[in-house]
Amino acid sequence: MWDGKVTFGDYWFGYVGKTDQTSAHAHVAIQLCIGIHSDVTVELKERTLCGAGVIIGPFVNHRSRPNADRVAFLYVYPDAPLGRALNALLDASGTVLASDEILECFRQADSFEEVMAALNAVLVADDSFDPRLSNALLLLREYCGGTGAVSRAANAVGLSSPRLRFFAHSQMGVPLSQWIIWRKLERACQSLAAGASLTEAATDGEFSDQAHLTRMMRRMIGMSPSRAALVLRKTSESFKTLS
Repeated sequence: MWDGKVTFGDYWFGYVGKTDQTSAHAHVAIQLCIGIHSDVTVELKERTLCGAGVIIGPFVNHRSRPNADRVAFLYVYPDAPLGRALNALLDASGTVLASDEILECFRQADSFEEVMAALNAVLVADDSFDPRLSNALLLLREYCGGTGAVSRAANAVGLSSPRLRFFAHSQMGVPLSQWIIWRKLERACQSLAAGASLTEAATDGEFSDQAHLTRMMRRMIGMSPSRAALVLRKTSESFKTLS
């Protein structure tokens, strides 16, 4: 069981603590895995990466090996400027070892908010993102589920549904449908953190039922909702220095 703390932010969430081994999974977010006092090891489908920090891109199948020391996991969403900047660093495998510059952003921080501010300052330059896509995603963040949600968002910004899906995939690097599932999981996780039952969390996340939530969470996070709830109910707003 994970015994650390989770922090939710806007377009990101982070975890700091010890880890157990998850099952292999792949998600929409760009994940930074940073060792606190020792290297982290991430198992990919055909190789293993080990280093002070590993960056994993969207839909890269992976799992983290257990670590006796604390680690920091930061998940940045692909619709954030930082997410797109991190995506640009990835190699053909969809992964890369974190640079010293990125590692320093964690070493000097007292909170995930400070990490995010430092990473944005270091990595994000001029960011071009189609404003129609940005506005459509804002609408979908408010209401991800239900029949016709994508069509309504597309119409509201003057695009057809296929065009909106094209823009989303080309500019975020992930299909819009999978981004929506990730957003639903975020809502379900926040509900679990607040003490909701698994059934209530599935409803809050706009999943069809608890079984649907379980399937998506195992696929994208590598654990069951009940196991995730044990971690999420220890949610903290901050963590102390990574040193």
